[in-house]
Formats: sequence, C-alpha cells, structure tokens
Amino acid sequence: MERKEDRRVERTKDILRKTFKELVLERGYSRVRVKDIVEAANYNRTTFYVHFLGKEELAKDIIELEMKSFVHQFCKPLRDNPVLDLRQMSPSGTDVFHYIKENRSYYDLLVCDDLVPDINQILLREIQEIFQHRMSFVGDQASEMNAQYFIHYRSYGIYGFILEWIRNGYDATPSEMARRIINLLHYHSPIMTQISSDLR
Repeated sequence: MERKEDRRVERTKDILRKTFKELVLERGYSRVRVKDIVEAANYNRTTFYVHFLGKEELAKDIIELEMKSFVHQFCKPLRDNPVLDLRQMSPSGTDVFHYIKENRSYYDLLVCDDLVPDINQILLREIQEIFQHRMSFVGDQASEMNAQYFIHYRSYGIYGFILEWIRNGYDATPSEMARRIINLLHYHSPIMTQISSDLR
C-alpha cells in the first residue's frame, strides 16, 4: 500500500514539475504563479502545497533532480574506465549530449528570456565541481592543468558549448558535440583519471 502511495505522490510531483517547465518556457518564470500551475496540471492549490511550499521550492527541486542526472551522465566515461585516454575515446562513448537533447524540456529553460533564478549558474557550478572533485588530468603538466584557473577555463568552455548548442536548436548531432568537448579537454593533456570513485 505504501509503495502504491509513493508512486502516486511521485507521479503528482512529476506532473507539477512538467507543467511548471512548460509554463516557464511559454510565459517566463516571473509570470508563472502557483494558480497557473495547478490549473494547467488539473490539481488544486492544496495538492500543490502538500508537496511544495511555493514555485521557488518547485524550481529548486527540479534543478536539483536534473543536476544529479547531468553529473551522472557527464561522469559516465570515467565510471566505465577510471583512467581515460581522450585520444582513444569515441564520441559515442559519452551519452551526456544525447541526454541533454532528450531532456530539452529542462535544458531549453537555460536560454529562455525570463530565466528560473540561478538555473545557469548552478549548471556552471556543477561542471566546475566535476573538474575540481571528481576527475583530473595526469601527465607532465598535471599540476597546472588541474589548477583552479584551468578548471574555470574548461568549465566555462563546456558551459558555453552547451548554451550555444541549445540556442541554435541543437543543430549539431550529440556525437558532434561530444567530439568538440573531447577536443577541448585533451588540448593540453589527453589522460584523465578519477579523483573520487563516487561519480554518481
């Protein structure tokens, strides 16, 4: 019985999340009210407030869930191979760009005119965290390549690639995007390794 109840709760929350994203894309974040969400989702305000304190908490919940999935997908190549030679890596070896395109209902929010607060900064911060705490470069220039300013350089580069891809309507294939990122990453050092085995 409890499992059925859990599934029902999660289904309700999923519908509220999906409705919220659709409304933000259509109207912009500041113009979406709880009233709009529940009407479009065919719920009442009481149901909404059982799960979320307001649209701010709903937005935070959506971002947190999405960033967990993003990090999981981004780190997949190193989960599969703790020491990774980027020279040998096929663009098909990473699924993160397929994942982004399949979940464009979220990623399109990154380029709409009236943004969810902090949504872009949180993606950039997650990319920085990956290079700071989850993976690093090895080789003669490792200390320089893993220094903070290079972490920022790589993170902003990947973040910029992703945003431009979304702005351009996902015009390149996911494999082409993966190839570009692989080239960006191995410009100074081709070997990467896990820092943490907890690559989500």
